[in-house]
Amino acid sequence: MNKLALWISGALLSFGVAHAETSVWQIEKGKDRLYLGGTIHVLSSSDLPLPATFHRIFDNTDVLVLETDVSQLTLPENSMRLLGMLTYSDGRSLRDVVSAETFGKLQAFASAEGVPITMFERLTPAGVALTVLSIELAKAGIQHEGVDTIFHNQAQARGKPVQGLESIDDHLQFVANMGEGVEDQFVSQTLDDAHKTREGIRTIIDAWRSGDVKALEEAVLDGMPTDYPKLYQELLVQRNNNWMPQILDMFDTPEQEFVLVGAAHLLGPDGLLKQLQVKGYRIRQLE
Repeated sequence: MNKLALWISGALLSFGVAHAETSVWQIEKGKDRLYLGGTIHVLSSSDLPLPATFHRIFDNTDVLVLETDVSQLTLPENSMRLLGMLTYSDGRSLRDVVSAETFGKLQAFASAEGVPITMFERLTPAGVALTVLSIELAKAGIQHEGVDTIFHNQAQARGKPVQGLESIDDHLQFVANMGEGVEDQFVSQTLDDAHKTREGIRTIIDAWRSGDVKALEEAVLDGMPTDYPKLYQELLVQRNNNWMPQILDMFDTPEQEFVLVGAAHLLGPDGLLKQLQVKGYRIRQLE
């Protein structure tokens, strides 16, 4: 299974019909309550409509909380900023940071996809990974906006307040930093696993819909802390730790929040659910 690609898409994201739960949890302590939902950032049109529980909780809460301000991500100036962050501007090229063998894999991939290798030569490893992933997702027909964007747009249409757990600057920096320090391994593994993207993402999406936490953890987290410790710490652990104080503060507000973050952030020993449980909060997975 292509766990690196899944992380990039989900971080950045099958369950059997026997599971009745969804990827939404009710979190309580005393009389205070909020809802925490795991999301998939990119979907296909066949994945709609979304599970009804997501809509029910959205309809009955006061504030939508996302990883960051989704509307800022699509602004042309921020798209250009990210492109600049994913492109070497110090005279280096991709050839300077990966082995000849890995660059040869990239040449073979570019040739097979009918794109010029020059499209990749100035990109950083994160830029290469995102480009490869976008090509594979397009081939799989997974190009629809994700859960976060769908509910962000609904909140805007209804005038419901939307908050972000991190600034757009921090969000872009996390994306751009992927692969730093392990450039050759990062690009090589991305290319080795590219052909598995369709199967892997499909498994993740099916798993997310039915709420099988064990299967989702196996699909997304298995091996990541040891195979990619830096990526795991920066994309998951550090961000979870940054978000936790903000989530705890929400229990002291008069409003009821619906917090939506990538599903990987909820899972495992460093996930938000475990952290909340350790702090004494009651956690219930919703049907």
